[in-house]
Amino acid sequence: MPAIQVTDLQKSYTGTRVLKGIDLEIGQGEMVALIGSSGSGKSTLMRHLTALTLADRSGASEVRVLGRQIQRHGRAAGDIRRSRALIGNVFQQFNLVNRLSVLTNVLIGGLSRIPTWRSLLGWFTEQEKREALQALQQVGLAEYALKRASDLSGGQQQRVAIARALMQKAQLILADEPIASLDPESSRLVMETLQQINRDLGITVVVTLHQVDYAQKFCPRAIALREGEIFFDGATRELSGELLTQLYGKQVREALPAAADEPLAGTGRYELTPV
Repeated sequence: MPAIQVTDLQKSYTGTRVLKGIDLEIGQGEMVALIGSSGSGKSTLMRHLTALTLADRSGASEVRVLGRQIQRHGRAAGDIRRSRALIGNVFQQFNLVNRLSVLTNVLIGGLSRIPTWRSLLGWFTEQEKREALQALQQVGLAEYALKRASDLSGGQQQRVAIARALMQKAQLILADEPIASLDPESSRLVMETLQQINRDLGITVVVTLHQVDYAQKFCPRAIALREGEIFFDGATRELSGELLTQLYGKQVREALPAAADEPLAGTGRYELTPV
């Protein structure tokens, strides 16, 4: 059973087609980079995977995640809330409650599994607290459990957001530009954390990135969008300078650390600006 199945996904805004019949399949346990220039449709596609955005009703689109229907013909499935509980979202803005402790922010990830009255009181069992600490241990932040979230750096806060997804017991993590606002070292730590979770826990990870070198270093597979269509779907090692020039425009060559006809490599941060 694939982790993600998308069929004929079409989306228009005010007469402009943003997604043009997307078909894709992602297997369970994969770590996939979704790349492309700004406006290519990456974030729009990601939002369709949880029905935060609905496809055009005029089309024959369908989105299935973890074997569950998410939306069909532009209508969300009736049990969408249960499906969303299986999907962990990591955003560019960390979406933490700054005044609460790191531990409490992670515990919030388990709210879908506890009774409403306990969630309203903010009462968590010792077992739940142990699970939250274990999630923090997995992202290397257990020692910060009692600190306020606002006291952490941006990279640390992003790893807390990943721990929250682990506490949620997500079977799929969707990370939308998780390193866009981070410095290179913090970006590396966040991507290593996602990679470790994928490798050690078998959780499927899909991450949107502007930095192609990070995609090549951490994600075996890349799906590239250009003007709302799939331009490339394959091994990241096959992303040559020629392909990237077609994808991003001529200015991509200025960001290549190696010859333009060779795949990108290394750990540097390269923002690719389309022309």
